[in-house]
Amino acid sequence: MLQAIRDRVTGVVAFVILGLLAIPFLFFGVESYINTVPEDAVAVVGDDEITVNDFQAEFARHRAQLRQQQGDEYDEVATNQPTVRREFLEEMIDQVLLQQHAASIGLSISDDALVELIRQIEAFQVGSQFSPEAYRQALAAQGLTAQGFEQEIRQDLMTRMVPTAVTGSAMATEKEIDRMIEIQNEQREIAMAEFPREEYLDSVNVSEEQVAAYYESNTSQFMTDERVRLRYVELKAADLTDGLTLSEQELRQRYEAAEARFLSPELRRASHILLEITDERNDDQTQALAASLIERINEGEDFAQLAEANSADPISAEAGGDLGLIEPGQMMPEFERALYDLNEPGDLSEPVRTRFGWHVIRLDEIQPPEGLSFEDAKAQIQAEYIDQESEARYIEISERLIDLIFADDTTLSPVSAELDLPIQTTEAFTRAGGEGIAANAQVIEAAFSDRVLLDRVASDPIEIDRNHMVVVILDEHLESEPKPLAEVAETIEARLIEEATDAAALKAAQDQLAALENDPSLANALFSEPETLGRNDLRFGPDFSRELFRLPGQPTQLPMRTILPTTSGHALVELRAVVPGNPAQADEQMRDLMRQQVMFAHIGYEVNALMQWLRENTSVSVVEDRL
Repeated sequence: MLQAIRDRVTGVVAFVILGLLAIPFLFFGVESYINTVPEDAVAVVGDDEITVNDFQAEFARHRAQLRQQQGDEYDEVATNQPTVRREFLEEMIDQVLLQQHAASIGLSISDDALVELIRQIEAFQVGSQFSPEAYRQALAAQGLTAQGFEQEIRQDLMTRMVPTAVTGSAMATEKEIDRMIEIQNEQREIAMAEFPREEYLDSVNVSEEQVAAYYESNTSQFMTDERVRLRYVELKAADLTDGLTLSEQELRQRYEAAEARFLSPELRRASHILLEITDERNDDQTQALAASLIERINEGEDFAQLAEANSADPISAEAGGDLGLIEPGQMMPEFERALYDLNEPGDLSEPVRTRFGWHVIRLDEIQPPEGLSFEDAKAQIQAEYIDQESEARYIEISERLIDLIFADDTTLSPVSAELDLPIQTTEAFTRAGGEGIAANAQVIEAAFSDRVLLDRVASDPIEIDRNHMVVVILDEHLESEPKPLAEVAETIEARLIEEATDAAALKAAQDQLAALENDPSLANALFSEPETLGRNDLRFGPDFSRELFRLPGQPTQLPMRTILPTTSGHALVELRAVVPGNPAQADEQMRDLMRQQVMFAHIGYEVNALMQWLRENTSVSVVEDRL
């Protein structure tokens, strides 16, 4: 929930968040082991406790996020190691320290700012507008109260404002920017001799005994993933359609009652001549004039010319009286009745009285209704009826299902028996998911939750989709176990071959380096043509580039020879020249980028210093065996 908030905050808070993402300020720091830590706490930070439940819930959420981000690459065993749990606890301790510091320096989030932030969260919106009902429902689904949720947001934002308060005066000087450009744009000239692993394959032989010995010593690297098999009941509105049908008569009744949905109205194109009642011409005289115009039209005079000369409607008069297409409800009732009483294009009405005056109306065109006939629409009407009725059944049964689960969450049998829902079973699946309902993220989360996995009771109802609900309970827990040697033997053999050929390549490079020290004249035949590399040139691999630019670059120490790892093995490298980047050649965009990097570095130093000070001045107690 808080992640959704962080995704949408803007302004100062957003800057702080980006800063935090870029700054590694988490420490393994002050800790003590004392007997006064409360029984339900895994750590005490000053006057605040981190309870075992809080830690377990946050750590489970953290692992769920990693699982979603990493997909098939997620390592269930690696992410649950004691060192990883300890690191995560340190992060939680840092958060508590920042919360305490925020409170001590008087940082606060106004009610207006908090309300505005909550209103921007998409999970609480309906049609891009904040919905109080959606807000209440979302919180209820998370088991949260509005007061508790808002307090959690307030504390979280206050914590994230601390770096702003600490680093508000940070700045980057032009000299620092110049130095950063010199470092970032530095280039190094090298000559090298490569020693690829593949050249030593013929000298390596891995025996079955070596493979077995490696397997025995590293069994933890070849474990199966933890798996579960679930039993579940599934409720879908789509399965509740038995007996839902409408007769032909009922279908027709529904069609006629909602005919406007299926048919556009009949449209009529009309022309008119409007005669207004004036002081010089009373009502009877105006009606008589209208009748005379009708007579003249019937005798052959042009309607358009008469309209242009006589009509008090200036817009239609310019078009020969044409009013365009008219649909029911668009004109005055008297006008409309007269128009729709006409039968054929060209027919004229009798004079028609409206509040605007007297009209002479001519029917010009009839466009019949368009859309679905009854035969075309009845399948849609039937489907809508089935959807509505099956949804009503679904709602009624789902309410009963929830009551039954809450009454006894140790078994699915009462639910199955009373609601006639078969108990089904999934195939075993890992935390990466499986087939069917096991592919749903909410089902996976529930399956590996403490409630289902440890307490072995039924989950809360899980809404898979609209009008689709499941309740799951553990059928079997298949813990992680070593894979058979035969299954991983090829992997181990390949690993041992790579290690052996890598060692051989390294030794060959070391021997050649020693030979060069004894006879420098060998360099001419050994090294390739010189080439220049920048920091972002990764053609020989990231490790090669990183180690190359860690070498000292003072002119008095050049040329320098060393051995560096490459993607294919190792290389004997001679560093011949170091050329710093030229600040004078950097454009403003480059300088702005360097300025930001320098600023982030300053912020990192200051936040690190703050965290160290908080650690040194706050009592932190941890109980390791509760992790």
